[in-house]
Amino acid sequence: MSKSILNVDWGHQPENAIRQFVKEKLELIMKKKIQSFLEMEQRETSNRRNSYYH
Repeated sequence: MSKSILNVDWGHQPENAIRQFVKEKLELIMKKKIQSFLEMEQRETSNRRNSYYH
């Protein structure tokens, strides 16, 4: 169900924005850490992950 501008819960708007911002930044940090590990620390082996989920 979509919310119209009249039905938006403005009290939780900043909390939701901060939560989404932190989530995106943590996911980016984890993705970069995995890439770094696979590229730098495992040069002598083939670098593969078992799977990837969005």
